[in-house]
Amino acid sequence: MIGNLGKIPFCLTGFLFLAACGVTQNDPPRDEPLQRTMDVAKQGVFYNRLKQAEINYLKSYQFALTRDDQNDIENAGYNLAVVQLDMNNKQKAYETVQAVRNELYIRDEKNSPQLDLVEAAILYRLHRQDEALRLLQNAVQTSQDDIRERAYFFIGLIANDQNNISLLVKASQKLDQLILKDKNARKEDSWKADQGELHALLNYRNGKYDDAITTSRFVEVSRRQQIEYRAMVRALVIQAMAYESKGDRIQAANLYIRAGKSARFLKEYTDAKNYLYKAVALQADQITNNLASHELSTVRQEEFKMKENSLDKN
Repeated sequence: MIGNLGKIPFCLTGFLFLAACGVTQNDPPRDEPLQRTMDVAKQGVFYNRLKQAEINYLKSYQFALTRDDQNDIENAGYNLAVVQLDMNNKQKAYETVQAVRNELYIRDEKNSPQLDLVEAAILYRLHRQDEALRLLQNAVQTSQDDIRERAYFFIGLIANDQNNISLLVKASQKLDQLILKDKNARKEDSWKADQGELHALLNYRNGKYDDAITTSRFVEVSRRQQIEYRAMVRALVIQAMAYESKGDRIQAANLYIRAGKSARFLKEYTDAKNYLYKAVALQADQITNNLASHELSTVRQEEFKMKENSLDKN
């Protein structure tokens, strides 16, 4: 595994948030309350008001159950799980996926690539990578390019974490082929950033540190513009590792500090501490070392308070 790169959770704001499916003449009439709650939920995602999005996707899911519409149940339930995971409510997201799977089961539908995709992300965050990989291998069998794209990307991340270079190469090639064949896909910033991240990892693995830095810097900017901050942190870390391998301790330490700060505000305290420890260990210069040490102390204090508050609630 490269550094601690694999420990950063999947960034889910880049997932496709599904709206209600297209209507045919055999479909039930349009459900206005369901559509309104879906629209409000999508607005919540856009403005990063995730609690608002969760409340409204839950309402949409309940409307879908009331109307007994399989497509709406699957879409609303999927979106609800995505938001819950992005809020770091891993267990709640997992329970949502299982509930939706049960609803599909009693409607004689046992296959859902989009549920495979989000469940794989949940399992990854729960450190159950082999299970996640099996679900992703199912997801890439779909004809839906948006799901296949994301699945290939996540397979690449898991392959990197498991030091499986051949699988990382294969996932990257599959993603390249998918983007090459689809003119619209080549315009998708999130797809290009996914592609760039896998290329940056391969460049780093192959000792092409300058290429890794250049590519991951593009990914960093793209992720920031897309408000995908967990993924942006991964790009900062790739750059830090590449500079460290080149022997540039100051640049590496600066990037580790930046990654640590962002991870702290995302409340990913374990990752934040790991990056800041790396910055301190480099002993780059006095200013950088003091900044890293101070930030590390802040992260520990915030993590302690969060644990205390959690205990008080229980």
